[in-house]
Amino acid sequence: MDLKLISEILIISIIAFRIYILESFNIKSAADKLFALYYIKNHYTILGYIILFYILEIIIIQIALLKIVDIVLIIIFMMELFLIYRHIFIALKTDDRDDYIDIVIKRMFKTLTYSEYQEIKGELYKPLPKWKLYLTEMMVFFFAIWSIEMG
Repeated sequence: MDLKLISEILIISIIAFRIYILESFNIKSAADKLFALYYIKNHYTILGYIILFYILEIIIIQIALLKIVDIVLIIIFMMELFLIYRHIFIALKTDDRDDYIDIVIKRMFKTLTYSEYQEIKGELYKPLPKWKLYLTEMMVFFFAIWSIEMG
């Protein structure tokens, strides 16, 4: 087996593992996914970091095995880091999803009216199709495999 094939198998395994773990939480909405990531990080620390930083792991695999620096994956990782992960690494110890989502909303938006708060909370709890819930994972898979095949 050549290094491209090994890299592709590792990338597929990492993304499939993340989706499998998240699916074990029966995710139906964005709030469910955000809370599942927070819960995994707090209760299963090593597993949580593996699940959270899957894009970084893929970037490291590409650099180490194939000497490819995928700018698109780095940009996606940075966006996730700033938009999502900063809400997972909060100093809060709760196992209640509603408390956690309330804190996240209040941290994101300092000055909210009650109606704006309810609207944001409603959007986070709105059931979404699976393809929307795992859109980031699908994009990472596409760009990672594409850069390996093109590189």
